[in-house]
Amino acid sequence: MTLTPIAVLEEAGEHGLRLEAHKNDLHVIPGNRVPTDFVPVLKAYKPQLLALLRLPFVMAYSKAIGETIFFCDDESTKRVLVGAGGDAWSVYTRDELRVLVAQNRAKPLLPDELCKLHEIKRTFNRRITT
Repeated sequence: MTLTPIAVLEEAGEHGLRLEAHKNDLHVIPGNRVPTDFVPVLKAYKPQLLALLRLPFVMAYSKAIGETIFFCDDESTKRVLVGAGGDAWSVYTRDELRVLVAQNRAKPLLPDELCKLHEIKRTFNRRITT
C-alpha cells in the first residue's frame, strides 16, 4: 500500500513525533524516538512533507468526531491538503471556522451537533457557508 504525505504525518503523530520544516531539512522531534522502520518512510516523503509543513494549517485528532481534522487558511491550502491525502470533508477553512464560531456564539454547539455537521459535510462533500 502506498502512503500519502498526510498518512505519514498521521503516523508520525501516532509515534509521538513532531515534524518541522527548517529550510531544506526535515526535523523530527524527539529524534531519538523515531522507529527504525519509519526512517526510510520519512526519507522517501521528505520533499512532500517539507512542502506541507510550510503551509498554514493545523492537523488534530478530534475525539468528538473520531478522526483527524485540519484547520487551514484558505481554499488553496485545502486543495493541497486534499491532494496530499486529506479528506475534503475533514478540512475546515478559516471562512468555515468563522461561520462555526458565529453559530457557537449565538447558540453553543453540542458535541453531537458538531458530529452531525461533520457527517453532513462528508455525505454531501460540501463546505460550511452562511
